[in-house]
Amino acid sequence: MSKKARSDNWRINKSGVMAIEGAAILRSLQKVAGAAGLPKDYKVTFASKRHMSGINFDKKEIIIGAGRIFNEAPLPANLFDVLVGLTLHEVGHKVLETNTVEKDINTGSIGWIAERKKLLHHFVNIGEDIAIESRVRANPNISEYDEALHNWGVENMREADVTKLLEVWIEYALGHKSVAIMNIPESMTSAMHQLVALTSWLRSTIRNPRDRAMAYLKYWVEVESVVMNPPEPEPPEPCKDSEPSNETESGESESEPEEKKPEAESEPEPEPNTDGDEEMDVENPDADDESEETDSNTSGEEGATETEDVELDRPLAQTAGDEMDEDLVDQINEAVVSETEDITDEVREAFTGQAMDDLHSVIRSRETRTPKIKPNMYLRKRLERIMTIKKRLQARTMHGEQYGRIDKRHLHRVATDERIFSLRYKFPDGFPKTRILLDLSGSMSGRQSDEVLEAAGSLQTLVDAEVWCYYNQGFTSCLVRVDDGKLIHTFESRGNTPSGVALVGVALGMKKGGVIIHLTDGGHNCGQSPWNATWILKKNGIDVVHIIWGGKMA
Repeated sequence: MSKKARSDNWRINKSGVMAIEGAAILRSLQKVAGAAGLPKDYKVTFASKRHMSGINFDKKEIIIGAGRIFNEAPLPANLFDVLVGLTLHEVGHKVLETNTVEKDINTGSIGWIAERKKLLHHFVNIGEDIAIESRVRANPNISEYDEALHNWGVENMREADVTKLLEVWIEYALGHKSVAIMNIPESMTSAMHQLVALTSWLRSTIRNPRDRAMAYLKYWVEVESVVMNPPEPEPPEPCKDSEPSNETESGESESEPEEKKPEAESEPEPEPNTDGDEEMDVENPDADDESEETDSNTSGEEGATETEDVELDRPLAQTAGDEMDEDLVDQINEAVVSETEDITDEVREAFTGQAMDDLHSVIRSRETRTPKIKPNMYLRKRLERIMTIKKRLQARTMHGEQYGRIDKRHLHRVATDERIFSLRYKFPDGFPKTRILLDLSGSMSGRQSDEVLEAAGSLQTLVDAEVWCYYNQGFTSCLVRVDDGKLIHTFESRGNTPSGVALVGVALGMKKGGVIIHLTDGGHNCGQSPWNATWILKKNGIDVVHIIWGGKMA
């Protein structure tokens, strides 16, 4: 039985739309990163061709390579755990100050040839991955996410080449396997002991970046010769078995030794730069290893570095598969900016037991691009006058109630005085939490849509209310917040009128005692009726005021 994904316990917002699901994932990962110690000015985003995965200290970005993980919506919980683990790993680079380690390493390797610098860089990356993994595993609240990341990363790793020290170290320290380390050549034993000691030192406690940089340079000196000049692999067994067979079968196999001699004698031929390449292609494993040995022993810096870059396979190393489609990444980033979320499940739950066959999805977002509208000052003054009258009535009520309490002491013997002076305070201080909901479907075209926007903008400046509008396009009901806290954005009316769905959708997140002011022409032609929605909201303690605009009833 597979282990339940940890994110199943807390992840709520999901969507079947890739862009909206991606935005929800990024918002969740941003919260996880913040809780793990990432500064507020850092941003979490997805990798694309323009941005490779990793952490960018200069741009203050954590770039998640989700190309091999995020391929369906909603994302399965086990894969979401992998993304959380990957995010925690990248946050670890910031918390442990990997950039400081890199600076010290670059300072300590001034004047080195490019090949040595690149291999040292790989060496340091492995060490930093070990330190980060140990830090995350030490926290029981997040260790399961790192385990999910480890299981996913190790599945994509190939077996280590026992003649390459860094590959064996990766398999031992990050892959948590001991197969390759038990089969290394004797000439690599001493260097491997050094790396095992370094691994234990990194895992023992959190070290400051200066100490880690000094340790990497110290241990690199001990293992550099083995990394730069890996031992030759043992000759393949089939070549040894073929010799006695040629001696016994003298008649039929006379032609075979002539064909196999170049293969057996081709081992010392890698010393020339070009000769023997075609002959070595007969057995690919030997050809790769021997060509790498030749390049590392000669002055060919590029050959050895390229071979090491291609074959060095860390579990979390960057790959081309980490990149996501550019258009999808742009859509996800746009959904993040507009705070787009899928609330279909919440709306369905509110209408439990009622038919919802014509509802496919309900999307909430925020308008950020269209021009803003200045409030109508005439309407604002009229509304302000009403608010002033309300405040005066409130003050008089409080004054009368206070005097009633004083008189109550003198009338305590009167049998009815408890009933007479049991007046409750009917005008609570301030204005209730309010959301203004505008019908901006196709029926509210022309001047009507402009009027409701003006009215909402004027009221919003007085009561500090959120302003939402709604419409339906196809099988999607859209709720768009058009205010930015002070002014509201213009919005073009369109589509059908899902009034009931909009009322329930905009009420999500409101507490008991809130008020929804619904400005509409009275029309309704899709989804649940506003009558059903009103009773659902009243049951939850939310009042609804319907204002029919233009006197048209439907």
